[in-house]
Amino acid sequence: MSLEAAREHVDLASKQWERAATDAWEPSDPASCVTNAFYAYENLIVAVAEAKDVAWSRNHYKKAALAKDLARNGVLSKDLSDEVLRLNDLRKDVSYGEPGAELLDADLENLVTELESVINEVDDFVGRLEAEEEEIEGDEKRNE
Repeated sequence: MSLEAAREHVDLASKQWERAATDAWEPSDPASCVTNAFYAYENLIVAVAEAKDVAWSRNHYKKAALAKDLARNGVLSKDLSDEVLRLNDLRKDVSYGEPGAELLDADLENLVTELESVINEVDDFVGRLEAEEEEIEGDEKRNE
């Protein structure tokens, strides 16, 4: 278990959320907003995996599958796999120079609002584990 790595991924996801939120405002930049939101979601999935000492892969599709498993096991309150795959498709369309109608129709404000709630959930989860670890370390020092 690497709570330090988990915290780094939560912090990175928060920075990506800030960029996505700024890009959601008028004049909006849908491509940048979706790209930052996608990577933020991936970093949140990795943060939970690191905190729970679960193996993860750099592959986008495997991260989506991991998100499904984390929700199924009650670690995450909701399954993020479909959203990760949807954002990945939107991001790829932009990367290949073909931003489609789905990107133009994306509700960017809702996207960043939903992402913020997931960031808060994962931040709280990692924070609880950090507090537990600190308490255990404190008990061990007192018992020395």
